[in-house]
Amino acid sequence: MDKEKEYKRICDKLGCKPTEINIPDFKTEDDSWENPVSKLTADEIGFLYENGYLNN
Repeated sequence: MDKEKEYKRICDKLGCKPTEINIPDFKTEDDSWENPVSKLTADEIGFLYENGYLNN
């Protein structure tokens, strides 16, 4: 597997780079916001973690 191609595919699925995801600081529970990472499979999250793509 080509790491860069897989990373680009995951970024396209997210709509941005994983490090660019801005998680709002909610003062109360807000069910209207959906975490973009929830679109990813466990394997995709593992790929990002194992290859250092979640580091700034």
